[in-house]
Amino acid sequence: MQTPEARLLENAFNEFSKASDSIISHYGVLESQIRELKRELEEKNRALERASEYLYTILDSLPVGVVVVDGRSVIFANKNAEDLIPEGIIEGLSGSAERTGEMKCGLGRYRWKARALANGFEGRHVVAIEDVTEIERMKEHMERDERLMAMGEMAARISHEIKNPLGSMELFLSMLMAGKMRVRDRKYLEYVLFGVKTIDRIINNILSYTRPRELSLKEEELRSVVGDTLEFMSVSASVRSIGLEFAPVSQGRVLIDPDMLKLVVMNLVSNAMDAVGPGGRIKVDIRENERYGVLVVSDNGPGMTEELRRNIFNPFFTTKDKGVGLGLFIVYNIVKAHGGSIEVESEEGSGSSFLIYIPKERLAAI
Repeated sequence: MQTPEARLLENAFNEFSKASDSIISHYGVLESQIRELKRELEEKNRALERASEYLYTILDSLPVGVVVVDGRSVIFANKNAEDLIPEGIIEGLSGSAERTGEMKCGLGRYRWKARALANGFEGRHVVAIEDVTEIERMKEHMERDERLMAMGEMAARISHEIKNPLGSMELFLSMLMAGKMRVRDRKYLEYVLFGVKTIDRIINNILSYTRPRELSLKEEELRSVVGDTLEFMSVSASVRSIGLEFAPVSQGRVLIDPDMLKLVVMNLVSNAMDAVGPGGRIKVDIRENERYGVLVVSDNGPGMTEELRRNIFNPFFTTKDKGVGLGLFIVYNIVKAHGGSIEVESEEGSGSSFLIYIPKERLAAI
C-alpha cells in the first residue's frame, strides 16, 4: 500500500510526463513550421536573386550608363557607365542634384541627367550617362557639309563662267601646236596647255561634286576611252618629265558614261603624277574577267600608310600643299554610280595601284 507521499510523487511524475509529451508535440509542430518558413524564405531569396540578376542584366544591356549615388558615394554603376566614363569621372557625379549637364573626357563627349529617388530611397540619385560623341561628330559633319555645299554652289557659278573661255583657249593652243614652230616655242605652249588642262580638270571636279548629273551609259571599249584620255594627258606627263605607259592586255568592253570615265582616268593619273614627281613612272592597264572590265593605274611613288588609305576617298582630304582634295572622292562616286568598285593596293615605299572594276552589264549602284 502506497503512502500518501508516494502517490503524490507518482501523480507529479504523470503530470510531468504529460507536460513533456505536450512540449515535444508542440516542438515538433514548431520545428515543422520553422522548416517550412525556411524553405519559403530560401525560395523567395532565390527568386529575389534571379530578379536581381535579371535587373542587372537589363541595366548592363542598356546603351546608356546608369549610376546610383548616395550622398558622396557611388553605390552602383552598370557596365556601360564603367565603359563609357574613365575611372574618377563617375565619382565626380556623386551628390548631383536633379539636373542635366555635358562633359568632355579625352576625345569623348557625354551628356548626363540626374534624378532623385523616393519611396524609401531618399538621399539617393540615379544618373543616366549617354555617349554623344558620334552624334556631335555627325552634327559637325552636317554643318560642315552645309557650309561646303554653299561654297560649292558659289564655286560652281564661277566655274561655269570660266569654263567657256577656257575651252576656247585650249582649242586655239591645240591649233597653234599643230602648226610648224620652233622646239622652244612648242615647249612653252605645252606648259600653257598643261596649265589650261589642269584648271579644266579642277573645274570639272567642282562641278561633278556640286551638281552631279545622271549617267549617260553606252557600250564602249575601255581601251579606246582610256587611250584617248591618256593621249590628252601625255602633255602633262611630258611637261613634268614623268613616264606614262599604256599597255592594255584586253579591250574591256563595258557599259559606261565615257565623259565620266575620262574624268576618273584624269583624276587617277593626275594623282599618280603628284605622287611620283619628276622622273617617276605610271603604268595604265586594261584587264577583264567574266563580269568586269578592270582599269588599273599603278605608279612607283612612295606608297601610302594604312591611315592614308582609309581617308583618300573623303571629300576635301589632301596631303598636298596645293589641291582641293576632290579628285579621288569624285572617282569613288563615279565608279559607284556605275555599279563598280575600287581596290587600292599600296605600301609605304612600294608605290600604289588603283583597280577600278566596271561591270559589263548594268548593275544597281552600291
